[in-house]
Amino acid sequence: MADPLTAGTDAWAAWLAGRPRRALHLPEFRRAAVLVTLSRDDDPRLLLTVRASHLPTHQGQISFPGGSLEPGETVVEAALREAVEEVGLDLGTVEVLGELDDVFTPVGFHVTPVLARVTEPLTLTLTGEVAELLRPSLAELRAAPRRYEDRVLPDGTPVRMVRYDWHGHDIWGMTARVLEDLIDHGPA
Repeated sequence: MADPLTAGTDAWAAWLAGRPRRALHLPEFRRAAVLVTLSRDDDPRLLLTVRASHLPTHQGQISFPGGSLEPGETVVEAALREAVEEVGLDLGTVEVLGELDDVFTPVGFHVTPVLARVTEPLTLTLTGEVAELLRPSLAELRAAPRRYEDRVLPDGTPVRMVRYDWHGHDIWGMTARVLEDLIDHGPA
């Protein structure tokens, strides 16, 4: 993993450092983390997974690699561990930039997305948790059709939820909310 002090020269690191982070306080929710990877291309590619159909939750859904925190684990440690377990990500290709805004899932997860840059080419491996790997670019997702639904956060705050239709894949929920933040607010 790269030295976090050198991350300040990256446009995404500067974007992340220049904005306040929205943290949620949901003690009744289970803590989790996901790894949001951006390739170093001019039009960065993301790494998304299609969850296997036999899993107990979120079957077939599109997500970032991630999962629940283990006791004593930080969100960064959890996000990296889960990416290794789910897709065999080589941590030598990863430079962690920081944490994005917290999000929640209706099934009771309080998720902290961890933003990172990855060096291509990535050598990834499907595991029993993952049915398929997706590598959309930010430009492709910007151009993808969006649909919106009105919802309410657990604290009563109304929000507009987004769904993306990318190459026949329905990207929604927590994953779509994180993508919308990157697409609409991140560096161009």
